[in-house]
Amino acid sequence: MCLGHTLLPRSLHFELPGDAIGDFQCKGGFADVLKYECHGHEVAVKALRVNAQALQEVTKMFYKEVITWKNLRHPNVLPLLGVVMTENKFAMISEWMTNGNINQFVRARRDANRFQLVTDVAEGLIHMHRNGMIHGDLKGENILIDQTGSARLADFGLLTITSDTTNITSSNSFLEGGTYLRMSPELLDPEKFNFKDNRPTKSSDCYALGMTVYEVLSGRLPFYHYEDCTSYFIIAKVLDGAHPQRPQGAEGTWFINAVWSILERCWATNPADRPKVKDVRRCMEKNARSWIPARQVTTGSATADSSGRGMLHEGGASSSEATLRLLPGLSLEGDANKIRYLLSLTIPQFPLATPWTRPLG
Repeated sequence: MCLGHTLLPRSLHFELPGDAIGDFQCKGGFADVLKYECHGHEVAVKALRVNAQALQEVTKMFYKEVITWKNLRHPNVLPLLGVVMTENKFAMISEWMTNGNINQFVRARRDANRFQLVTDVAEGLIHMHRNGMIHGDLKGENILIDQTGSARLADFGLLTITSDTTNITSSNSFLEGGTYLRMSPELLDPEKFNFKDNRPTKSSDCYALGMTVYEVLSGRLPFYHYEDCTSYFIIAKVLDGAHPQRPQGAEGTWFINAVWSILERCWATNPADRPKVKDVRRCMEKNARSWIPARQVTTGSATADSSGRGMLHEGGASSSEATLRLLPGLSLEGDANKIRYLLSLTIPQFPLATPWTRPLG
């Protein structure tokens, strides 16, 4: 009834205190984000930027999305507190997440279980799909971390609300927010794949999930290895079948064969060849269970390098030992390294710079 009459239930209307002053936080691809103090709690106000010429259609889509969002109750989906509406402006209210987005979180918490975080993302996406909702703009900036350290999906549906779904790639939001880096080939060129428009689907969400997993595990944006990262260059590459390059060395630690294999399936050019989101979840969850943070080495002072891996410095090991890496999923380099690794399992103080125990493959 609410959708048919373009009305929202009263329970969705949120009133900010009259004297409340928003603290501008950032300008996103589709909205401006402000932080408000409301009744002793911090809330996030996401004010959408909409096409005034399509206000009536946008209004209908906005109502549909927020009603669906309000009914989504899951620990990995950001809950909607309500909406604020004026004559031609729309804003969505949610709890303020002090830990920021998932990219900020893993940079600040080098020992974070990234496999568990991306498992959370997949869990939230599965719940959305089961309830008939498509995210449409899955990326690190749109995944927030709550007080318990769990990942929660946010900003879903904004791509279709604020853009012309017959030509999403023409919008400034598409370019400014970096959305094109995670868009599947059929969204970039629907005619080539016999699609009527580039409205996001479950399959395109799965493609974006693969890009998001890559982003979280590597700490880098997709396609960073190209010198030219302009939208037109990347789009041409994606339509030609390109996908992110497998990280090597320290960055490649997370990308064991099983993980890389499922990501490559997510990036299949043909949407029908992509896995189910539950398959991605299963792979990430399997590795999350076997993951253990770098143990503290008691000889010398232990710190973490830029990738969050435990390393031994100053005393207790020579410089060559301090820089030794044993990468999970890769072969150990030579008998000496094998012996050192085996000794480290039985002698806690044995000098070894090791990232994590070997994840399940």
